[in-house]
Amino acid sequence: MRMRGSISLGKILGIPLRLHYTWFIIFVLVTVSLVLYFPGDYPVEHYPIELRIILGILTSVLFFASIIAHELAHSILATRNNIPVKEITLFVFGGVSYITKEATQPKTELLIAIVGPLASLAMGGIFYGLHFLAGEALLANFMWWLAIINVLLAIFNLIPGFPLDGGRVFRAIVWQRTHNYHKATSIATKVGRGIAYSFIVGGITIIFAYHLWFNGLWLIFIGWFLHNAARASYQQVLQGRPGIPH
Repeated sequence: MRMRGSISLGKILGIPLRLHYTWFIIFVLVTVSLVLYFPGDYPVEHYPIELRIILGILTSVLFFASIIAHELAHSILATRNNIPVKEITLFVFGGVSYITKEATQPKTELLIAIVGPLASLAMGGIFYGLHFLAGEALLANFMWWLAIINVLLAIFNLIPGFPLDGGRVFRAIVWQRTHNYHKATSIATKVGRGIAYSFIVGGITIIFAYHLWFNGLWLIFIGWFLHNAARASYQQVLQGRPGIPH
């Protein structure tokens, strides 16, 4: 299974890395927001626009490098458990690792799922340390932003909404207790859809109650994506198709 409209970036540790065209959307949004509203206590006018653009692009690249590290953690543990990884693709919501088959044991499923958020937390710790070593206030603020965003990435992925990492952890726990993979997938999918609907309702509420259109639409978009991803993943499990995303 491969996203249409993606381009090859080569291989990392033997795993093909691809870039979906939607990645450019979030890359531009992150970079522009960092340039115009970069983290810190100083007004943006204190720094030349050229410097802000350079640091904004660099920070965006490091952010997506963190996402690659997150996906590589999944992929490396999967291959070590004899589960081949077809590719890693970066897209608008981050990254996805495509595997050719599912784990055969709930413990394996849990370990593969949880290692991604743990990698993000580790990256957050690294950038937290770098912000102390940066010296220059502006660079330190960008390192601090990277530390926070990696921690938030880990927290978001631990939401028990299948097929997010947290949803797969939840499925592994239910699988362990029920000894029924398909039943566990069905329960995890229903919980995932419920969380997706919560995102959509939350987004609509934010739009009409607080008139924050961008934030509201973004939540609705995330909810819509999670709902479709949960449904697609469940159908693939039922049909025994490979390439289910983590």
